[in-house]
Amino acid sequence: MLKIAAIVAITIAIVIAGYMFIFTEKQHSSLYIIPESYLDQTPDNTIFFTYGVICSEKEATDYEIQIFLNDVLVATDQIRLSNNERYEKNERLELTENVSSPVQIEVFLTNKENMNIESVHFRIELST
Repeated sequence: MLKIAAIVAITIAIVIAGYMFIFTEKQHSSLYIIPESYLDQTPDNTIFFTYGVICSEKEATDYEIQIFLNDVLVATDQIRLSNNERYEKNERLELTENVSSPVQIEVFLTNKENMNIESVHFRIELST
């Protein structure tokens, strides 16, 4: 009797695990920077780059985007994306004289529904 109960329990566990694996999709957001959109060095005080967001949240989702330059907030944006929608933005940042090299540019994406945060960054050297 105990052997049959164990077999039934294992069978049920396999069915539940299989269902979860096959029929449930992970909800997430993806944040990226296009590597070809920026240079490793900048001859002047301007940085250009392109970042993007892909929404895989199964529903329309509100996001907050924050851009930091050496840990200083320099830009924010609010967007709303539908499921499987892609958003890309060309960004232009002006450097001030007191920015030290190497410069780190970091982009944060906050899902305002569940407060999950994604981030990406890159560094560049300033030409002297």
